[in-house]
Amino acid sequence: MIQAAYWRNGLLLGCCGFLASWHWQLTQYHQAQQLVLQNSLDFYQVKLLDVQQRSTDSTVLLQLLNGKAAGYRLKVSWQQPPALATGQHWRLALRLKAPSGRFNPGSPNPELRALLNQVVAHGYVNTSQPTIKLRQTQPMREALLLKLEQQYAALDTAVLMRALVSGEREFDATLWQGLRTSGLGHLLVISGLHISLVYGWSLLLLSWLLRRCGLRQAMNLAMLLALLPALAYAWLAGFAIPTLRAALALLIVLLGRLLLRPANPAGYWGLLCCSLLLLQPFWLLSYSFWLSLSAVALILLLLWRLGPAPRKFWQRCRYFFRFHLLLTSLMALLTLAFFSGFSGLALLSNLLFVPWCTLLAIPLLLMSLLYYLTGLPFAGVLWQLSDYALRPLNYWLTLSADLDLWWSQPYLGMVGACLLLLLVVAVLVVRAKASVLALLSATMLFAVLPAKLSSAQLTLLDSGQSTVLLLRQAGLTLLYLDLPVERSEALLQQQILPLLAYYRVSGLDAVVVPAYQREMQPALATLRQAYPQLQLYTAAAATGQSSSCEQLAAAYTTTVRHWRLPEQDPCVLTIMLNGWQLLLPGKLSVHSERQLLLAYPELTADWYLLADYGRATANSLAFLQQLAPVQLLLAANSAGAHPYPVQAVRPRLGLLNLPLHHSGEQGAVSIEFQPQYFRLHTERQRRWPRWTEKPTQ
Repeated sequence: MIQAAYWRNGLLLGCCGFLASWHWQLTQYHQAQQLVLQNSLDFYQVKLLDVQQRSTDSTVLLQLLNGKAAGYRLKVSWQQPPALATGQHWRLALRLKAPSGRFNPGSPNPELRALLNQVVAHGYVNTSQPTIKLRQTQPMREALLLKLEQQYAALDTAVLMRALVSGEREFDATLWQGLRTSGLGHLLVISGLHISLVYGWSLLLLSWLLRRCGLRQAMNLAMLLALLPALAYAWLAGFAIPTLRAALALLIVLLGRLLLRPANPAGYWGLLCCSLLLLQPFWLLSYSFWLSLSAVALILLLLWRLGPAPRKFWQRCRYFFRFHLLLTSLMALLTLAFFSGFSGLALLSNLLFVPWCTLLAIPLLLMSLLYYLTGLPFAGVLWQLSDYALRPLNYWLTLSADLDLWWSQPYLGMVGACLLLLLVVAVLVVRAKASVLALLSATMLFAVLPAKLSSAQLTLLDSGQSTVLLLRQAGLTLLYLDLPVERSEALLQQQILPLLAYYRVSGLDAVVVPAYQREMQPALATLRQAYPQLQLYTAAAATGQSSSCEQLAAAYTTTVRHWRLPEQDPCVLTIMLNGWQLLLPGKLSVHSERQLLLAYPELTADWYLLADYGRATANSLAFLQQLAPVQLLLAANSAGAHPYPVQAVRPRLGLLNLPLHHSGEQGAVSIEFQPQYFRLHTERQRRWPRWTEKPTQ
């Protein structure tokens, strides 16, 4: 009874400490943010932490050096910057605003990411004001990384070596897709696996040396000394959040073994979880934090469930396969919960490359690094051997990028995936044998089954000053794009293709681009490469590569109606969605609105997408009155010098009392249409937790 009371008091004390740490750090963050945003001088002394250079501008991560907000970070863009390098000190004129970003299905929360990384503001460098370099320094880490870069830059797997040496993952789109599809992203993030490898090999070597020297407590001393190379590797990786968590976890477990009474693995896991959250309570909101801790917990559970490994070789192989089968299945559910999908190649990839990388490729690379740092000759031979060892992984990632084996399940949700995971864990805990594989097979089958459309679905992306709208219903999958030419390729790679993959769209029937221009051809060619059967429809006359909007209506007579105008047709379309009429305006103007009112007095709509991003060049009061829509949609920027809809249009919407769903303010808008009702939700409403927005007063 006394022991139970003791642990209850410890739990209560830990919860109080966590809440106090959370409140203090969140309050400090918001106070620093207010100080930065209310700075009347707009000049800041900063240190460059990271530079991502592009052709005309750079994205720079800055650390504030003076004032009460010193130590917090800013993320800004810099047009046509001078030569930049990490470690430089500058005095810059900045235009800043609170952190923001796009809220779209399957994408991370940008505001939460800023909180986790201690970024208090986003903005840009005001180049009309003088920019003054205060100090030119090259930190030891950057100087060392520059020397290391010269050793492996010319090798075939240089990008993989860079990720494993410095933690900088400068991957192209193909490699990112390969990492996602193969399920091997954890191998190229310096985290617990890599830190434990360095610590484990160092411990073996040091313990052998100290025992040969005849020292007492040789093992304990070796455990302490092995921390030095592990922490040095974490420093070389820049103490990124996964690396920092791994280093802290190693330190906590080591102190627990050396200073505290022995505990079982579950006890160490609980101590690790509580200690990390007390040190940094914001990690409670990090998917990667819970993914890492859950992975460790599942490994401990499976080791307990399967027992010790047998001695015979073939029995060990069978044990290894069962372990990875169960772990991959459980991790698939975790990935499904956090990222709404998982890799169909994960089991095979981990069976092949986890042993290969942990036993050969990564140790060989770390040996090359250590050998080079000692200054001994012929280090290039070891770098070349490391390159050979990493080539199979590089080839596998390139091959995986071309395979459609990322199985998305957007409608399952985190709650459903977690319940399935708990059910599987419960079966494992009670040691049911025959039902384990049956339950895992049923879970995997359920996870990979495509979601059937029981209703018409609409998704309007949060894409800034552009319109990306996806319509899906039986018989028609339509993508509606109104894109600025200069951003078409970036939007396609960063938002459109990920959206189609997220919803597992296997085929596009129609792509409508009312404001089509020839400069969009490269972007549309990329889209056509992913969906060869798509048909492009534009407001212009039919050509060899595109058809007219009138032909779209002729191809889908029961679903699409085209409101044709004889001259400069704007491509105004009505799409029927389970009995609901959605009007898409195309290149509408006030003049064409008048023509439509005269030519089609029967024109109405239940839903209307505001034309020209809510500008006064369209959206006249007479046109809105005739449409008499039930709801309005708008895709436009929510912040900036010119908010949308513009001031001239807002009174019209208020006069008609029309509800407006603004993707720039609410995030992506998703609507499910049933014959008698509709369900609408926005991404900002779905994101949690809302209580991070303000500190408690």
